[in-house]
Amino acid sequence: MSATTLPPPPPPIVLTRSYKSRMIKGGTVIAADVLDLETHKRKLLDPDEYRSTVGACWACGSLVLHAHCFRERILRPASTDEDATVTTVRLYRCAAGSCRAVFTVLPAFIARHLWRAWKTVEAVAAEKAEAPRTTWRRWLGRLRSSAAQLVQLFMAFSATLLPPPMPQTVAKASSRQAFLDALSGLVIDPGALFAATAAWIHRLGPGIRLM
Repeated sequence: MSATTLPPPPPPIVLTRSYKSRMIKGGTVIAADVLDLETHKRKLLDPDEYRSTVGACWACGSLVLHAHCFRERILRPASTDEDATVTTVRLYRCAAGSCRAVFTVLPAFIARHLWRAWKTVEAVAAEKAEAPRTTWRRWLGRLRSSAAQLVQLFMAFSATLLPPPMPQTVAKASSRQAFLDALSGLVIDPGALFAATAAWIHRLGPGIRLM
């Protein structure tokens, strides 16, 4: 049998586990509309800006969320020869005494758990930038892995919203890279394909990751 006919390998378990399956009360909320650092810095100035992104508490439904604290996210460049940058993100805590779930609001341009901005990941995937060999292999392996879970999410929640014949194209995507290619026509900014897709995935299945 030709290797080209084999189905893609399953993705690492860290990409497929939702918050619900891990019984996590809080977690990360992705601000899908924040695709650049300047917008993010402006929103950090007013706690209400990102509070509305979280909305109600996922765990108990409380509408009261306190601005809890800030944390720093280190964003590494593609090359180890360049310096990393530090970005501040805001956390909120549910005001209900029996809950206290904590939510981190992450701007969409930051790749969750990858220590990079999505534009860096996208550039490496397109071979427009070089990353350490082990990092490149790990990212490439994830892009080549199965997109079955992602396709199921999109078909269950978004198929009726997609213009024809895009639902059929998405349904046929076997790998994560093919899934990205199928959705590329929906993204106005072609440089934000990974960021926008990752944000959609997380909104449909909080905790589930593109890469």
